[in-house]
Amino acid sequence: MNKTLNDWNTEFVKVKYLQGEYKKKYDAKVKEMKAMEEQLAGCRTELTNMITLASLHNQQMDRLHIDLVDAYTTINQQMKDQQVLEDENKRLQSMLSEKKAQHLPSTVIEDFKKSFAFKIIIEDHVQEARNHIYDIEVKALEAEFMEEGFIKGFMKGVRAVHRKTGADIQGLSPS
Repeated sequence: MNKTLNDWNTEFVKVKYLQGEYKKKYDAKVKEMKAMEEQLAGCRTELTNMITLASLHNQQMDRLHIDLVDAYTTINQQMKDQQVLEDENKRLQSMLSEKKAQHLPSTVIEDFKKSFAFKIIIEDHVQEARNHIYDIEVKALEAEFMEEGFIKGFMKGVRAVHRKTGADIQGLSPS
């Protein structure tokens, strides 16, 4: 009976040892699952923040698009105004030619041709249109680069979540 009792004690110790090992493994898995749940919660928060940023970015892009359309409208109007000024310039040149033909003193005609006032007005309008076009194109390029960088960062985050959790995010795929 002692031998049987010793065998049972030995088996009991082995069972207790195995229960302790399984308990350790179970606790380790529980800790790992809690850590994964915390990471998942963090990723969800980060994803929510990214979605909010994307929404804000889209609103900004809409505003920039409206500004761009307004700028093109302004540029077209300035180009029409410039054409009107050029037509007026041609008309004045023809009038000048007529006056010249009527024997106006040549100094008056030469002074009119050398007049900077008309040239300055035309050059100012042309430069203003060029500056406006340049500003709009720079804003559009900045917005495009910001959008491209945001999308790359967002997709890196999605891929990281996918690698960590192995689960697909509803509505998104790793590709």
